[in-house]
Amino acid sequence: MDQSELYSEKLMNLILDALDEIVVIHDADHNILWMNHAGERSFGINVDKALTMKCHQLFGNAMPCADCDVGTVVIGEPTMKAPRKKIVPKTGVTVACKTVPYYKNGRIELVIQCLHEIKGE
Repeated sequence: MDQSELYSEKLMNLILDALDEIVVIHDADHNILWMNHAGERSFGINVDKALTMKCHQLFGNAMPCADCDVGTVVIGEPTMKAPRKKIVPKTGVTVACKTVPYYKNGRIELVIQCLHEIKGE
């Protein structure tokens, strides 16, 4: 990795860690690859622990969530579906979950999940 790539990655991590919104990045097999500090606080686990988990395990599920977009996304169709409601087990907080897949060579390589608290629920 050259110096500019390293700088860009560090800058992006700083920006994403400054958000109150939870950001979780996982692969097509649901393995968590990255999570910001808001995710650590909300789920009550550190990133090192999260990196050993599948995304659905954050919500206390043994299997992918029933409403998971990862297996149903069709290339070429709009991917910005309406956010889904989920409950964070540790706090009971209801969040809106928006999923954004990233494709490489016609396949999902990464999935970015953005979760924000739904006030008043």
